[in-house]
Amino acid sequence: MKCRIDNGNTCRRCHRSGVPCIFVPRANAAGLPINLGVLDPSQAEVNRTVMRRLKMIEDYLGFNAPEDSLLGMDPPNGQMEEDEAETPEDHALSALWIAAAALEKACPPSVGAGGVIWHRNTIKQLWLRFHETMPRLHFLPNKQTFSSPRPVLLASILYCSSARGTPEVAELAPHYFTVLCNAIAQLSIPNSEIGRPPDHSDEAEEWAFQTVLGIILAGLMTEAYVRETGIWISIAYRLILEHSPPHVDERSREWRRLFGGCQIVDLEHASLHLSCPMIPIEAPIPTLQTSPRDQLYRLSRMMHTGLAHFTGRGLPTIWSCFTGDAPPDTTSATCAFSAVDAAVIRDWARQLDEWLVDFSSSNASGSGPGAHESASSAAMSEQDRTLVFRQYVLHRLVVLSIYHPARGCNLYSNSITPNEQFELLLSARATLRLHLNDKSIWSNWDFVMITWAALIVLQAVEGGAGELDGKKPTSHPFPKQQPTDLTGADLTNIRIHLEMLRRTNEPRPSLRDKLVSRLEHSLGQVATPSPTALRDPSLALPPLSPSFDYSWQIFDQASLQQVTYPSWPLAPGAAQLQTPLQ
Repeated sequence: MKCRIDNGNTCRRCHRSGVPCIFVPRANAAGLPINLGVLDPSQAEVNRTVMRRLKMIEDYLGFNAPEDSLLGMDPPNGQMEEDEAETPEDHALSALWIAAAALEKACPPSVGAGGVIWHRNTIKQLWLRFHETMPRLHFLPNKQTFSSPRPVLLASILYCSSARGTPEVAELAPHYFTVLCNAIAQLSIPNSEIGRPPDHSDEAEEWAFQTVLGIILAGLMTEAYVRETGIWISIAYRLILEHSPPHVDERSREWRRLFGGCQIVDLEHASLHLSCPMIPIEAPIPTLQTSPRDQLYRLSRMMHTGLAHFTGRGLPTIWSCFTGDAPPDTTSATCAFSAVDAAVIRDWARQLDEWLVDFSSSNASGSGPGAHESASSAAMSEQDRTLVFRQYVLHRLVVLSIYHPARGCNLYSNSITPNEQFELLLSARATLRLHLNDKSIWSNWDFVMITWAALIVLQAVEGGAGELDGKKPTSHPFPKQQPTDLTGADLTNIRIHLEMLRRTNEPRPSLRDKLVSRLEHSLGQVATPSPTALRDPSLALPPLSPSFDYSWQIFDQASLQQVTYPSWPLAPGAAQLQTPLQ
């Protein structure tokens, strides 16, 4: 008598006999209907994973199997919620779900935090929050809106918004980072759904513009600690060359500004790792070329020339100070500098000083980012002036960090002169004070450079050259005195910067967590007097006066006075401070 399962639980014979069924089908038995509901949860999850993989293979091979044939598969996570009446706002965001479905399909089933990251409410909140709270991009001063976001741009926005969001959404940031990496990786996979541009030329242009913008946003949030940022930039540059239109009109996207933004991320990444920039100075396509008087073009040109000259020299990088990869002795690298290197540095500094003078004037019409194309106001706004000064101070510290022997985070190197100490410490203090007036600092590069400046200032404090509260600095930055107390103005500014770094809900490990750890480690050693605290009086700089010879300085001694720096508000409890040059 053959055993047949009729009711799905026991065979007929065992059912009639009322005994437990121990039915085992023969090897050549007919296939049985699969009912995942009677399986244990672990086995059901395995079957769902197998069916998802099978569906991906069928889609790749072109087999369009009907959805109901996928036994036991859940609907897309974004549709797992109960259908509710769509509001007009939800209907306007219908394109979000198409892009989100493409992202979910490109990710492994293990990504998703239990499917929470694909919930429509989560995606909607992060999408709207990004447009409400994220600051403007200096290469795209006009706020960009997209009614039909493409997958890479959506993944980048979801990651940015979650990483800088509330503690609840910040927990999802690592999952959205994985989604972002998968989306960008799809651009290098032939015929992938995310990497394949639309067939229509207008849709392909819009797809490429959004994809490049998404990569730039991702680069601003991941540069420094993600070395693959350089690879992402090269992908963005290729997309710009392939899809930027040959003729630009009022209906076209701002490809010229987008190219400038790609250059900025490339140069910032190269400055931290002292690598050669990948994107050329001059755009190879006429529609991407900009005026030589453009603010970002001039800044990018001088940065590209200087970084390319010093690449491949074995010099320690700024980022190596935070990873512990910097060589202990930088004297040999410093001695390798030639007269040509010094000329390059001085020309770089001269151009940067001229850039500040040209674009910090209150009546500099069209001097804002890209304002040569849309000079709608006769004067710069205070926000534009703050941005110009921030860029100048940060890039000035980059130049000094490349040339001076103190690049290895050693302000008291045997090969550094008091004059070089003076100029480096002056720039480091100006960089550290950026947080006192500029509340729009948010990119990784800005945080790394200000933390680098804080480490230099901490060495000055440890060596007895810190600024005291309620006192003006002495005539030279390295006086003969005991180390300052822990209430000094320098340490107050450092603590302000630490507080700004801690204002994040990003899960650990994160870039800010790494910067805080490095700075706290150095801050904990300040109380110990250094042997360099009592310095030789002969090394003291003479009092500053108008007749003093400043020819030894790389930068113009009046460059920091081109903006209203003395009028900036100070931290609570800090007295009015003046720089040594003032």
